[in-house]
Amino acid sequence: MKKIHGVLLSAVFAVSMISGCSSSTNTAQQGSASSSTKTETKESATGFVPQRDFEFVVPYSAGGGSDTNARVLAQVISENKFTDKQINVVNKPGGSGAVGNAYTFGKKGDPHTIQTWVSGQAASAVVNKNDVTLENLTPIATMAIDSFLVSVNADSKYKTLEELIQASKENPDQIAVGGSGVGNEDHLLFYLINQHTGAKLKYVTFNSGGETTSALLGGHIDVVLSNPNEIDSQIEAGKIRALATSSAERLPGAFADLPTVKELGYPDVVLEMYRGIVGPPDMPAEAVKYWSDVFKKVSESKEWQENYIEKYSLQPTYKDSEESKAYFTENLNKYIEVHKALGTIK
Repeated sequence: MKKIHGVLLSAVFAVSMISGCSSSTNTAQQGSASSSTKTETKESATGFVPQRDFEFVVPYSAGGGSDTNARVLAQVISENKFTDKQINVVNKPGGSGAVGNAYTFGKKGDPHTIQTWVSGQAASAVVNKNDVTLENLTPIATMAIDSFLVSVNADSKYKTLEELIQASKENPDQIAVGGSGVGNEDHLLFYLINQHTGAKLKYVTFNSGGETTSALLGGHIDVVLSNPNEIDSQIEAGKIRALATSSAERLPGAFADLPTVKELGYPDVVLEMYRGIVGPPDMPAEAVKYWSDVFKKVSESKEWQENYIEKYSLQPTYKDSEESKAYFTENLNKYIEVHKALGTIK
């Protein structure tokens, strides 16, 4: 069964309220085109014209992977004028994403609210039996595939992953690993490491990757399982040391010399995740198309490629709303299958 679990997880991870005016209607109402009318006409190509600033919900604390993702997305959209409205990033942490999910659900039909969405977040909602799950929200886009680093404090006595694993075997449940919640990707990576290396690590839950990093730096935990974007600055500053990555292949750029857990002798310990966007339930089709188009432009921009994909060692992977709906559902079904095998879902 251990081998089956690993194969399943490798398969999983490797991989509105307002109807907008059409441009013709807008032109008729405004008469001759002023500069502002030209902007509205351009933005109403999908049939949706934003009426106010946008709210970009992050269901985790500031400083985590989803928070960084949202803020870079908002910056790229603003700098390239992909919309003429302001995008306000709002953190709604708690319950492994449940608080933010519920908040976005409460914005039913609102085309001015969007939210970050990741693969483990969908599974966590099912594992924890939350009221709001993937089926209650509106898939909008998929932007990238991310991975995790297994890291310790720079002054930690553990210099290699093997030393960490061996120490945990000798001291069961004494070496604490920080993660962002039961059912999330880092929780599954924690399981994979224990299951396939024989380690006896202990999992400690926080509201976000940012909180786990603070706990590590403060000496409250021994290990973090974090996305590269959550701790790259701390690694660069010499405060944190990465021991290995959960990706199927070595990461590019700054982490090119970092070994994968797989190549260290544990081929079943592979974990990668998607980074996507969702909206509230009943978001108008024209608004969904509008947002899908905006994020497609983001995915093709130089700023996104350089300041996010390359900087944080991700794999660019754009999917529109329909493709994302199928993709999110497929991955969730596989997560559920694995969780059932693990016993976290009865």
